[in-house]
Amino acid sequence: MVAEEQIQYVPRDLVFPDSDQPRRFFDTESLDGLIASLKELGQLVPLRVRFVDGRMVIVDGERRWRAAKPAGLAQLAVIVEEKPGTEAGTLQKQLVLNCQREDFSAVEKADAIRRLMDATGWNASQVAERLGFSKAGVSRLLSLLGLPEGIRERVNAGEIPLSAASSLARVEDGGEREALAAQLASGRLTRDGLVGALKARKASGDEPRRGASRVVCRLASATVTVSAEDSLDLEAFIATLEEILGKARRARTQGIELSTLTKMIRDQAGA
Repeated sequence: MVAEEQIQYVPRDLVFPDSDQPRRFFDTESLDGLIASLKELGQLVPLRVRFVDGRMVIVDGERRWRAAKPAGLAQLAVIVEEKPGTEAGTLQKQLVLNCQREDFSAVEKADAIRRLMDATGWNASQVAERLGFSKAGVSRLLSLLGLPEGIRERVNAGEIPLSAASSLARVEDGGEREALAAQLASGRLTRDGLVGALKARKASGDEPRRGASRVVCRLASATVTVSAEDSLDLEAFIATLEEILGKARRARTQGIELSTLTKMIRDQAGA
C-alpha cells in the first residue's frame, strides 16, 4: 500500500526557487490573477519541494511561491518529495508539469529539452517518447535554439508561429532571416507562404547546400548508404536511421523477410 503524501505548512521564507528550473518567464498579468486568487481563496494546491543542501527547493509551484508574498501568505502548504531525485529526473518532471500549462513558452520548452538531452544522453526521439511529445514537435522546438534572441522573443510573444520559426531556422543568411521574420510578425507573410518560398528557392537551386545529400557508412560487416532529396544534417541522418531501424524491428516481430521489407520501403518511398 502506497503511503499518502503528507502536506506540511512551513514559513514562506524557508522555501527557495530552483535556479535550474525550465521556466524563465513569468507573465505579470497571470501572476496578478494568481495573487488575487490566493488573497480570496488561500492556497488550494500545495507546492512540491525537495531538500537540496538542507534547503527546501521548489520542484513544482514557483508561480504560487512568487504570488504568496504579495498575497500576504506567511506560510505555504508543501509536499516534500522524500526520494532524492537526480538532476535529470527533476528536470524531466518539471518539464512535463510546465508543458501542461499554456503559458510555458516554446523557447523555454526548447531550452529545457536540450538540457534534458545533455543531462541524460537521450536523443530527440527518446525525449519525445519519454515526455509524450511527437518527434516532429521536439524537432521544431529544438530548431528554435538556432535562432537569434530577437526572433526567439517574437516567437515567445506569439508574433511568429512555432511552425514558421522552425522554417526560419533553415535560412542561413542572417539578413534574409531577419527580413522574413519581420514579414511574419507584421502579417505580410504567412507560414505557408514562407514554406512555399523556401521550397521554390530550393527547386531553383538558389539555396546553399547545408550538408551531404548522400552518406555512405562502411562498417565491419556491411556498407549502409542513406540518400535524401534534401541535404542531410546530423539530426536528419539520425532520424532516418531510427525510422529504418523501427521498421526493421516491426518487420522482425511480424516474420517479414529482409527482401520483402526493402521492397516495402522502396514502394513507400515511391508513393
